[in-house]
Amino acid sequence: MKNVYLIQTSDVYGPNKFLPLAIAYQWCYGKNDDCVLKDTLIEKIDPETYAKSMENPYYVLISSYVWNWEYNQQLAHYIKQYHPDALIITGGPQIDKQDPAFFLKYPMFDIIVHGEGEDAVKEILTRDTDFDGIPHVQTRTHMPKPAVRRRNLKDIPSPILEGFYEPIMAKYPKDTLWQVTWESLRGCPYHCAFCDIGDSYWNKLTLFDMDRCKAEIEWMGKNRIEYVSVCDSNWGLLDRDIELTQCVLDTKEKYGYPMWFDATWAKNNVDRNFEIAMMNKRAPVNIFKGVTFAMQSFNDPTLSASERFNINDGQVAEYLKRYKAENIPTYSELIWPMPEETYDSLKNNVQKLIDLGQDSYLMIHPLVITYNATMGSKQYQEKWGMTVKNIPLDTFYLGEEDIDNYIFEYTDAVYSTRTASWDDVLKGFMFSWVAILMYYYGWGHYLAKYLAAQGIKETDFFEALRQWIVDNPDTLLHKEYMETQQHHIDTYHNEKLWGRKVRGEDDIYWEYKGASSVVMHDNQVKLEDELCRFLRDTKLVNDFYIKDVVKLNLIMCRSRDLEYPFKIQAQKCVIQQMLGINSSTVKIDHHDKDVINKDLWYQKAYHWDRKSRYWRCSAVAGDK
Repeated sequence: MKNVYLIQTSDVYGPNKFLPLAIAYQWCYGKNDDCVLKDTLIEKIDPETYAKSMENPYYVLISSYVWNWEYNQQLAHYIKQYHPDALIITGGPQIDKQDPAFFLKYPMFDIIVHGEGEDAVKEILTRDTDFDGIPHVQTRTHMPKPAVRRRNLKDIPSPILEGFYEPIMAKYPKDTLWQVTWESLRGCPYHCAFCDIGDSYWNKLTLFDMDRCKAEIEWMGKNRIEYVSVCDSNWGLLDRDIELTQCVLDTKEKYGYPMWFDATWAKNNVDRNFEIAMMNKRAPVNIFKGVTFAMQSFNDPTLSASERFNINDGQVAEYLKRYKAENIPTYSELIWPMPEETYDSLKNNVQKLIDLGQDSYLMIHPLVITYNATMGSKQYQEKWGMTVKNIPLDTFYLGEEDIDNYIFEYTDAVYSTRTASWDDVLKGFMFSWVAILMYYYGWGHYLAKYLAAQGIKETDFFEALRQWIVDNPDTLLHKEYMETQQHHIDTYHNEKLWGRKVRGEDDIYWEYKGASSVVMHDNQVKLEDELCRFLRDTKLVNDFYIKDVVKLNLIMCRSRDLEYPFKIQAQKCVIQQMLGINSSTVKIDHHDKDVINKDLWYQKAYHWDRKSRYWRCSAVAGDK
């Protein structure tokens, strides 16, 4: 018998463990009577220790992506050291399908598989030598023809229904929080240049059978799966997604699980997305944390360069308004610095989202490059003047115990473009920090609304505040700004970790807006004073109103230390312009009255529930 080891690792966040999908497909489809599965590795344990523990590995199958590539190389190196005859096969999105020099760079691997790997792996597991003729298989002596997609998925067994996961789960404590990666289809009809699934290879959809999908969802409920990461690139694209959503809701109502269903929402089917979101709202259980409006950019030259198109502005505004009326959280995404984007166009993108009604949440991601995306090609990068640097993959929300002996992963990130120098890129990161911290973490949200009522654009407020922060080194805001800026510089120039601790050495590595929000929360008196100073210095608000404007703005941010509800008084015109309430007294309340410890509260407010507007209090006239 030939011993087989399967490797698909990911980082561990507390008690959460990730059940692998890609490597499970390979085994369930490719296994034969001559092979025995010895182990499936899902955690990044010490690679040398694991390699030593392996028993005569014959085939080692390794699934590779950006979050485990460095680990996989080290593990493969040690496997070769202790088991030189083992055949090490890898595949996945991290493998550059057009690199004939792959094995010169990574000699620890013996075979790589391009594209969908099931058929190739099935054939590999029947051979001891002579792998050159297998479609989609690259060896030291053979570069295959471009991979061709499967026409259907009907003959690929379900790892869930095959019982693949039960032996893995049995190795862990019963209170482990399990997360599963799941797909109802493969492929994406769009060609976004920044996405590896935007490659033409993936352009056609192939679907798994509905009965299979429903049976898998039922298994998730029975087995208390905490979190489902949905691989479908456009949830809501197909009419059947309504039926599958109802199945998930029914399953959670029946079993209490899965707790969360994390889907990437369809880019252009706003009607069906809204229907699905309303199903979730009307159900007695909740599976979605919000609905995504992933625009990436509004800049026409950028959209052309990235082969991206957005739904029209009228539809965006209409549906954001409808979601807001139904109190359904939405969140949007931009990417910086995209080709042809400038500092001014970045600000315009943010303003456009606010003007269209994005009042809930915004993420602005740094542009990272993957090998098999259109942007991954040297020709594309040269055409658009893109400079790329290899930097650490983000380590946000990992704890110190997770970092001990950590093998750092890396990714290629865009450092500059022909329209944005590094100084522009860095300034764009810092504008994003100010804008999101103020508007989408709440510390200046209602102040921005008040200024907008005076004819001052939100992004003009953010830019004025950014410049004021830079010019006032005696402030807490300046300290936060400079520390955040230095973290970006260190990551791009010195390969330092993403993330920042703010609550001692045992703290997690916070994402930067969350880190600053913890600091803002614990220093609200100082923050109130600095915002008042800013308004006086810039003369954006009449001195007579400044104190009430800033006080009401901050009181709308949920505080861990206050008991809700309570009433406050302010000038009637201020309350009217900030909250739309015609009263000089307002009652402030918050939906969450649970008492939890301080550490968990910060994570709830500024990490777990940040996309669902946890920070935001409600307000009604005080006489109601």
